[in-house]
Amino acid sequence: MPLKTFVKVGSITNLSDARYCAGMGVDLLGFCALEGQANYISPKQFQEIRGWVSGPKVVAEISGLNHAAALSAIIENYRPDFLELGVAELPAVGKLSIPLILRGTASELQQLTTEQKNIAFMLIQEHDKVELLPDGIPVLLELTSLSNLEVLHHHPSFGIALSGSSEISPGLKNYDHLAEVLEQLEIQD
Repeated sequence: MPLKTFVKVGSITNLSDARYCAGMGVDLLGFCALEGQANYISPKQFQEIRGWVSGPKVVAEISGLNHAAALSAIIENYRPDFLELGVAELPAVGKLSIPLILRGTASELQQLTTEQKNIAFMLIQEHDKVELLPDGIPVLLELTSLSNLEVLHHHPSFGIALSGSSEISPGLKNYDHLAEVLEQLEIQD
């Protein structure tokens, strides 16, 4: 069933999360593509997962990028539809044609202008400060629990961002943290 709002699930590290999210109608799946960062997934692991999943677009999460040389390898190996990075990394990526998801605080994101045309989404945790964000760029609100879902009543045009989790063992997975939110977002017939 389709979901009531746009959903990105990031920090995917296993096929179980990827397939569950795709089956639930999630729009974007994010994979940490920067070696040395938490939840990093190698290009080989990524290709194995991507071969089993269709539907959602792919986000290469590159927060912590400190040099442009690594970026070309990430683009080559992951072939992402979007790049997700922090405001601090924006200068390191230069001008790319790949759409960006820019993660930051309200005060960091407030400095953006709509002239930066390749910013597809702003991702923020501070739900109470969204009015500070510049107009014209869609917002993804990072949710940590079902109780945060009420923010969509105040900002129905916004999407949400969730995070995957580790498997207990290959194929053995608890989806409660994702299911409690995604099931609330399902459009019932």
